[in-house]
Amino acid sequence: MPVNDQVGIELAADSDWTVFPGEGLQYHGSPFEETDMTSQARRFLDHLAAHGWTVLRTTPSATPAAAPFEAYGYGAFLATFTELHNANQTRWFLSAADHDCTADSAFPWYTLRDISLEAALDDAGRQAVLNFWQQHTPIYMSVAGEYEYLAIERDSGRIVHGIEPEFEDIRVVSPNLGALFEDLIAGRATAALLA
Repeated sequence: MPVNDQVGIELAADSDWTVFPGEGLQYHGSPFEETDMTSQARRFLDHLAAHGWTVLRTTPSATPAAAPFEAYGYGAFLATFTELHNANQTRWFLSAADHDCTADSAFPWYTLRDISLEAALDDAGRQAVLNFWQQHTPIYMSVAGEYEYLAIERDSGRIVHGIEPEFEDIRVVSPNLGALFEDLIAGRATAALLA
């Protein structure tokens, strides 16, 4: 393993991370390697900003966010913003801070799961709720009327929509995150979620 002039040890020859004794890891690579997903995510953020949403973008020097679920482009999307919500903060996309519970949020991502757990009639019902949420990563939430959300199915990458009172009774709204962005930008049926 190569050693740099600051007595750091790179994790691998092509690694963007270096270990500094007593200081831990330091990221020194490009924080935003432009991919199709980040390009598409940036277009989506531009669209939301043009429609009155608050969009706080990450800085180019920021360390990439640790996504709760990297697959299907979600990690790349999370790396593009720190805050993303409508003007009255009743609809929002979850940030990396929301997922790691460091955001100052009165309505954390797991609230819908907890509502379902409280409503479950027995242990089997509670286990079904837990199983559902282990397979779905929420990406968007709304309290603008009925509580509702969008989530990524972990095994397929499909985007699903759930609404109260049965949050786990879902419908597929998009085959993947990129297609969801395109549908929302184009004003298709799912765009009503942003209104």
